[in-house]
Amino acid sequence: MTWLRYPKFYRQRLILILLEKAGGALSKMDFQKLLFLLHQKAGFQYYDFVPYHYGSYSFQAASDIEALQATGWLKSGKKNITLLKRLSEARGLSGHETNEISRFMKNHKDYRGRRLLHYVYQHYPYYAVKSKIARDVVSKETYRRIQAERSRTIKQKPVLYTIGYEGSTFEAYINKLIANDIHLLCDVRKNPLSRKFGFSKGILSNVLPKLGIEYLHVQELGIITQKRKQLKTKDDYAHLFAEYRESLPEKATCLQELAVLMESYQRIALTCFERLPHLCHRHCISDYLKAEKDMVVVHL
Repeated sequence: MTWLRYPKFYRQRLILILLEKAGGALSKMDFQKLLFLLHQKAGFQYYDFVPYHYGSYSFQAASDIEALQATGWLKSGKKNITLLKRLSEARGLSGHETNEISRFMKNHKDYRGRRLLHYVYQHYPYYAVKSKIARDVVSKETYRRIQAERSRTIKQKPVLYTIGYEGSTFEAYINKLIANDIHLLCDVRKNPLSRKFGFSKGILSNVLPKLGIEYLHVQELGIITQKRKQLKTKDDYAHLFAEYRESLPEKATCLQELAVLMESYQRIALTCFERLPHLCHRHCISDYLKAEKDMVVVHL
């Protein structure tokens, strides 16, 4: 077997060390739950997690598993992950981090399968709010706590949100959508592609519906890339947004469609790249809808 390259990211090295300390193999479900608990208990910050079909889940970690398989470090089957090659200690993580993983795995060596699921659901009920199996693996009291967490994510007031993903992980971004009970995410980028994991149209349109959030790309409301490349000063931004506002009446049909969707979905988010709304054209759209359609607007 040819080893193509050493893991570039420390987070990928953590995965390999975790598998090694677990005896060289884990089920995919146990891997996700142990990785989650390691972050909660040992203070690691390599991954974020979302509540998914079987509890806490990191899409970035799942992607890293695929990358590590492609480079020959492990084998990922339908249900299990098997370590194929160990990292050298000199090129792994710090001694402190490696010791923390060893200590964690020693303390949790008997936590696998149903017992592990029950432990995570009991102690971190938020991450079970989307679970398909929660009722079957926890006590009635724990299930009531999970139901209470679900209730906290349900909102009644119609709101138009805006959100940017700059500086955010995919999972942290999704947690904001869940916490604010977003029913539809409207992507107002002209070209919904990103070099940052998770934020291209393909992944968003595939993952979000599985979490009860619909995805819609509204290309007509985007700004072409060339116009954004020259933005350096406040005046540059002011000129671009003034020009964009002047174009909004020409997009009346599209904006009316958004108003209709708002009536249906009640809680919609407009998304683009920039973290700060005043540096993104999405605030022009929300300002227009607030003025013309009397919508309540919140920038996340």
